[in-house]
Amino acid sequence: MSFLVAAVVFVGLLSVVNLFLLLAVIRRLREHANALRNVAMPPPFTPPGTKLPEFTATDTTGTAVTRATFSVGTGDSDSDGAIVVGMFSTDCSACDEHLPEFAARVRHLGRERVMALVVGDGPKRETFTTALAPIATVVVEDRDGPVYAAFRRPPFPGFYLVDGEGVVTVSAQSLDELPISANV
Repeated sequence: MSFLVAAVVFVGLLSVVNLFLLLAVIRRLREHANALRNVAMPPPFTPPGTKLPEFTATDTTGTAVTRATFSVGTGDSDSDGAIVVGMFSTDCSACDEHLPEFAARVRHLGRERVMALVVGDGPKRETFTTALAPIATVVVEDRDGPVYAAFRRPPFPGFYLVDGEGVVTVSAQSLDELPISANV
């Protein structure tokens, strides 16, 4: 009988110790949660109102692309001459889905009003470039490239309207958020 009493006392003490450890872990988790709430996360997309820094890149035809490239907008009805920028990555499955829609949506704007950035390499790089070349100025670069860096390395896919001064006016993850018509 004394063995049974000793076992019950031991289990009781073990439960009390376990309870104190659990309370300590919960307190520590609350401290970490409060600390994480106070961490300022950078915006995932280049926010509207951001002026792009100077950059120089080369498109697939060998033409230089700079921030001044955005000043070619014609000012017609679609977004007052803003350049539409689409960013695609070769390792992004959502980019595969958005590419045909992007091409159809901006085709009527003309190559001088559309820029496409393809980031990454592999067989999809050629597929993306071939699909975008007829409708856009296409820049192909790695993740440390100048255009991608100018946009603050946003997630993919990303869609932007950039005015003639190189200021981002709209940033979106979906084409539906861009104020351009789909004249196909």
